[in-house]
Amino acid sequence: MKKRYLIFLSISAAAILLFVLTVFPDKGSPKLKLSSPIPVILKANTSKPFDFWSVIKRGVTEASREFDMEFYFTGPEFEKDTELQAKIMEEIIKDKPPLIILAATEYEGMVKNVEDAVKAGIPVITIDSGVNSDVPISFIATDNMEAGRKAGYAMSEILKKSDNRKIAIVSYVKNTATAIDRENGVRETTKDLEYLETRFCNGDRQKAYEITLELIEKYNDLAGIIALNEPSALGVAQAIDDTGKKDTIKVVGFDNAPEEMEYLEKGVLKAIVIQKPFNMGYLSMKTAYEYLSGKTVETFINTGSLLITVENMYHQELQEVLFPFGE
Repeated sequence: MKKRYLIFLSISAAAILLFVLTVFPDKGSPKLKLSSPIPVILKANTSKPFDFWSVIKRGVTEASREFDMEFYFTGPEFEKDTELQAKIMEEIIKDKPPLIILAATEYEGMVKNVEDAVKAGIPVITIDSGVNSDVPISFIATDNMEAGRKAGYAMSEILKKSDNRKIAIVSYVKNTATAIDRENGVRETTKDLEYLETRFCNGDRQKAYEITLELIEKYNDLAGIIALNEPSALGVAQAIDDTGKKDTIKVVGFDNAPEEMEYLEKGVLKAIVIQKPFNMGYLSMKTAYEYLSGKTVETFINTGSLLITVENMYHQELQEVLFPFGE
């Protein structure tokens, strides 16, 4: 009798559960009622299929589907257009969106825009590149000091047994927080090397190419170049490849565009520090959802970085990070 009673209870419980799941299916995260879409203001609103910003876009898009959030991308076409980004944000503040996600072109230059947004009651999340202010509710990015240290460490190891230890840095936009932090990180781990100079290409690959040719001509004993972002690395690598200097001038780069992976395989790039832009984009939208849902969010989320060489680039566990291009 007791056994039959337990069976009856089990069947009843299963029936109730089935009814609940049928009538009230799990719809995932509850939908937020937003007054308007969330603007995602990038440093470079590029349409290139496999670059850093396009992978961030994929992360944002994936999270927006999961959390049922409306958004749109905007920003200047080129990272060097700092004034244009400021103007874009000024116009967006007038529209009073529920929240702004921003990759700031300038660490100091965008402070006023961010603080104006917050004064207008618009919370701001910064991604990739922050601002010199504590008003953003969260900063989601690579720890760029640590990433710079990894690049510097790689160069120090490469030149450890070399008699020639002179290096230069090719960076991108001078006043960008990421560029500042990466260079500071590089300098921390290259104190055993002779530092020559830092040049800025403004995120322009062709300019990085021309700078590299100038460095080769200026310093006939140049031993290495550290390039601090994707366009810088591609321009430097192309110049080193074109001049046949890959065995005499060692290059360490940043990011993992498909062409960079080819240069790594060819030995033109000796190492690259890669970020996780998909995670950066995904977590920015996830954090926006959580904040607008009334949850407490972390003020800094480190999305991490990895040092990649030709020796470990084929490791299975790195493939999804190195080639995040599938749909």
